[in-house]
Amino acid sequence: MKKKIVIASVLKPIDDVRAFWKLSQSIAKTNKYEVNIIGNDTKKEPYFENVNFHAQRILRTQWIKRWIVRQKILFKIISIKPSILIITTHELIIIAFLSKLMTGCKVIYDVQENHYLNLTNINSTPFKRIYAWIVRAKEVASQLFISTYWLAERCYRDQLHFVKGKNTVIENKAFQSKPSTGMSKEIAVLFSGTISEYGGVSKAINFYKKLLELKPDSTLKIIGQIHDSTIEKMLIKEAEIFPGIELYISYEPIPHPEILKAISQATIGVIGYKPSKVNKEKIPTKLYEYSRYRLPYLVEKDSQWSKLGSELGGAIPVDFDSINLENVYEKIKNPKKLFTNEYPLEATWEEESVKIFTSLDKLTSDH
Repeated sequence: MKKKIVIASVLKPIDDVRAFWKLSQSIAKTNKYEVNIIGNDTKKEPYFENVNFHAQRILRTQWIKRWIVRQKILFKIISIKPSILIITTHELIIIAFLSKLMTGCKVIYDVQENHYLNLTNINSTPFKRIYAWIVRAKEVASQLFISTYWLAERCYRDQLHFVKGKNTVIENKAFQSKPSTGMSKEIAVLFSGTISEYGGVSKAINFYKKLLELKPDSTLKIIGQIHDSTIEKMLIKEAEIFPGIELYISYEPIPHPEILKAISQATIGVIGYKPSKVNKEKIPTKLYEYSRYRLPYLVEKDSQWSKLGSELGGAIPVDFDSINLENVYEKIKNPKKLFTNEYPLEATWEEESVKIFTSLDKLTSDH
C-alpha cells in the first residue's frame, strides 16, 4: 500500500508552483506515495496521477475565515491519516502539532520565507513587529515536533537558527523541458513573477520606454500576481499610454504554465530587485528559469544575482539608473555569447528534486 503524504497550505492554490508542479509531481512519480494537496481553490483543478486535491475558497483579507479554514484542514488531515504531513506556512504549525498527536504522522515544515525578517523591515509597523515575534515563537517551538525542515533558500540555514541540525535545502529551481523560443523582429521584454515596486516593475517599464527610442516596435509583457491596487492603477495607465505594454496580472496566482509560455516568447527579461537586508541572499526563482530556458535578462550589477546569473548564463549586469542601451542591444542580438553553459544543470529542478527522495526515504524508514 502506498504511503500517504499531505501537502497543506491556507492561502496558496492547489496548483501552486512549488507544492503541485514541483514537490507533488516529483513525489508522485516515484509511485511509492499517494499525495494529497490541501490549498486554495483554483479556476480549473489540475490532474496528475497519484495526486488528490482538497480545495477551499478563501481570500487573503478574510482573517476570520482563515482561522475557520485551519480547523477544517485539521479535520481533513485526520481523515486522510498521512504518514507524512508537509506544511508550507507558519499558519499551520499548531495544526501540524495537533495532527501529529492525533495521527502519529511525521511533520515537515517547508520554509519558503524568513517571516521575521520580512515583517521587521525598516517600514514595518508596531503591529507587524509584534506579529513577527509571535510567528518566530511558533517556529522556534516547532523544533519539538518537526522531523525536518525543507528550506527554499540556502541562506535560511544561517538566518534561521531553529532549523539547525535537521534541514535540507530544496531551492525553487526551473522545472520541465525547455520551451520552444519563437524568433521575431521586435524585442519582447518580460517582467514575470510577483508584481511590486520592491520587485522592480517600474524598472522594467523605464527600460522599455528607453528601448522604444531604439526599437519602436518593441513590446513589454507584465505577468504575475499583484497585491497593491496603487501599482495596478499605475500599470493600467502606462498600458493606455503605451499600446506595446501587455498586462496579464491578477490578485490570484497566475498558472505557472502561463509564466513559462511568456518566457518562451520573450527576448529579454528583467530582474529588478535592489539588494536589501531582506533579499540580498535570496535567489529569485525566475533567475533559475531565465537561465535554464536561455532567456537573457537584466539584473543589478555587483549583486550576488549578477554573479550567479553569469555563471549559469543569461545575466546582463546593469545599473538600472543609467542603462547603456546600445550595449544591452548588442548582447541580446548575440545571446549565444551569454550562455556558455549549454545545459545549466545547476538551475534545474530535476537535480534539486533528488534531495526530496533522500529526505522522505529517511523519514519513512524511521516510521
